[in-house]
Amino acid sequence: MPQIPSLKSIQAFEVVVRRLSFKDAAEELHVTPTAISHQIKNLEEHFGVALFHRLPRSLRLTKEGEIYAPFIRDAFEKLNAGSAALLNDDLDGTLTITTTNSFASNWLVPRLKRFSEQNPLIAVKVLGSDELLTFPKDNIDLAIRYGEPDHVDLHAAWILDDYVSAVCAPDYLPTSPELSMLQKGQLIQYEWTGFSDKDPSWEGWFQNQGFGFAPQKPVNTFSEEHMCISAARDGHGVALVSLIAAARDLEEKRLVAPFDYSVKNKSYYLVCPKSSANRAKVQVFQDWLLDEADLFRDSVIGQRFFEK
Repeated sequence: MPQIPSLKSIQAFEVVVRRLSFKDAAEELHVTPTAISHQIKNLEEHFGVALFHRLPRSLRLTKEGEIYAPFIRDAFEKLNAGSAALLNDDLDGTLTITTTNSFASNWLVPRLKRFSEQNPLIAVKVLGSDELLTFPKDNIDLAIRYGEPDHVDLHAAWILDDYVSAVCAPDYLPTSPELSMLQKGQLIQYEWTGFSDKDPSWEGWFQNQGFGFAPQKPVNTFSEEHMCISAARDGHGVALVSLIAAARDLEEKRLVAPFDYSVKNKSYYLVCPKSSANRAKVQVFQDWLLDEADLFRDSVIGQRFFEK
């Protein structure tokens, strides 16, 4: 048998394949990006081939990396399944998830059919709430939330970075509009409780493009993002909103994003107690969610606005 490489290097490779980033892989494994880079280098030296193309702002698997990756992914899935079997943790019953109303209705729920088809014995219960729920008190298995997790007792897996951009009804602006057209149009903005100058705004969006902010009409503001999306969808103006929140309307062509420009907003994480992170239902849902996030980044919307 060929000598098996270092398990640390294999683990680093598995995470980098999923994240396509040394930095993000380091965060997941709680080590430094340099340590991840060394582990990948050791693995490449072991086989005598390059496994990744190091691009200026991203990573891409080489032909050899694409051959190796499915075997490693399969091995980790079998390890997780074996651990679950040892703990008598079956893939059935109810999995209770809490997330924001916006993420649930606009991104998660439209994709859940695929999870149910792959895991027919798991019943998914989604609790949409913009308030943070307590895992044991509210009988929650896992949460999907935005912002950096900062609790030492929590397991956290990065899912998606969100981006903010301008959206409107398909016939509100002409094809390939000039940015200056927005000065005369009706602008719509989401301003929630606690909104501050650091949060995404039309003023910041224009300034980041080097364009003076001087709309000829007042900016209409709403306290809920779905109100902004609804107003834009009904042709009331151009809304500056989360592309994840607008994903379903963009995918189904009820909205368009007329400008190839976006501003990075929040990051979404799957979060659960460390004590339950290895449960079979949690693991299979996390793996599915990461795959769905990859599919979204590879979609027309993702390739246009989202970084790998």
